[in-house]
Amino acid sequence: MITRWLQGDEKSFDILYQRYILVVVDMLSHKICCVQTARELAQDVFLDVYLQKEGLIKILHFKAYIFGIAKHKVFNHYRRQLVQEKYQQRSIINVLDTDTTKAYEILENKELLQIISEKIERLPPKCREIFRLSRESQLSYKVIAQKMSISENTVDQHIRKALRIIRNTLNDYHGSTTIILIFILCRNV
Repeated sequence: MITRWLQGDEKSFDILYQRYILVVVDMLSHKICCVQTARELAQDVFLDVYLQKEGLIKILHFKAYIFGIAKHKVFNHYRRQLVQEKYQQRSIINVLDTDTTKAYEILENKELLQIISEKIERLPPKCREIFRLSRESQLSYKVIAQKMSISENTVDQHIRKALRIIRNTLNDYHGSTTIILIFILCRNV
């Protein structure tokens, strides 16, 4: 099949694809535990094979070759996930206070970060948007008010509401971490 495909018979690639796609998806789903992601990665495997057509002349065992590509896809998938998790943790910290480097050290508790993130996501839409514009984009109340066609007082009320909701969530946590976190959240009010 490979030889015929290399000689220009595109239907041979379709046959190779049909022959191996389920095997690759099965292998990937055992490594990733998400069938949808496994299917997407399997598509990427065959896209790589198609794009590297000329390099297949040297390949003796096609199945081993595509499994090798699939293993690299799994590795890259997990590496991307780790990078995304690190980015999300840093983003949450930036929401709280971008110019406080100690905030990261104080808030390493992943559970607390997750709770805060979930609380921010559950804020009413307008309140959440204003809170993010203030904390993530670091816009002033005046700029936010102009951007959203509302008064600065309304911006202030939404920020206070968001902080109150987050503060109430943190009442379950005791100790200096909570006190410092509340201080950081309220600092810009």
